[in-house]
Amino acid sequence: MNKKGNLLRLIIALILTIILLAPIYFIFIYGFQSVNEIYHIPPYFVPPHFNFDYYAEAWNGLEPYFINSIIISLGTLMLTLIVAVPASFALSIFKLKTNNFFDFLLAFVQFLPAAAVVIPMFLIFYHMRLSNTYFGDMLGIASTTIPFSSLLLISYMRSEIPYELIESAQLDGANLLIIFTRIVIPLSRNSIITSGLLSFLMAWGDFIFSLSLLQSNNLQPVSIGLYNFIGAFGVYWNLIMAGGMLYSIIPIIAVLIGGRYLTSGLTAGALK
Repeated sequence: MNKKGNLLRLIIALILTIILLAPIYFIFIYGFQSVNEIYHIPPYFVPPHFNFDYYAEAWNGLEPYFINSIIISLGTLMLTLIVAVPASFALSIFKLKTNNFFDFLLAFVQFLPAAAVVIPMFLIFYHMRLSNTYFGDMLGIASTTIPFSSLLLISYMRSEIPYELIESAQLDGANLLIIFTRIVIPLSRNSIITSGLLSFLMAWGDFIFSLSLLQSNNLQPVSIGLYNFIGAFGVYWNLIMAGGMLYSIIPIIAVLIGGRYLTSGLTAGALK
């Protein structure tokens, strides 16, 4: 019975894996095919002619946008951690009457659609001369990554860092800065890496803030640059597929490198 059950679970897992990986596979192979080959019925499961020119053309068209994406994503990551980590420390360690209000406020922000805040944000940034700048786009994206990361870090710190440890350090004469840098940050390493990785991925995949806040082509990320392959007389699907595959390489590498931290950071405190 156990063998049959394990075999059934294995078959279900393989089917789900194939379903999840099939779109990625077709995106990958369509980058080697002409538009006519992509529209072929039945579809080619293996490209009849591997043409690397489409990937080369997509890279040449997107290279400046990749630099912008890296700048915006890393800047948003730094901005998020600079704000979210100390804020989470304060909201999780200090026994304040307003903690429940801030918890609700951070959760409420997560339910706001980006389309509802991007227009007033654009007007505010325009008058502050932050529109059409890297920093303005970083602030816009950080308006979603900071609350998300704060909730994640607060949950971890409240469940995994004993308050008695903080009290003991205070009795030994440690001030808040020492407690924060030498106790809280090292103990929260996995959760900080997890929130940083997710913030980076959210910034890397952003579309609406970058589209609304950046008007200059030389500032826009890859998510906007892919639109260059949509022409007036048709859509260059092979270039879009090749560009999309190139666009996904950095997130895949980031997840592979930080995967173990991602798993431990998301599950920490789940049993408490």
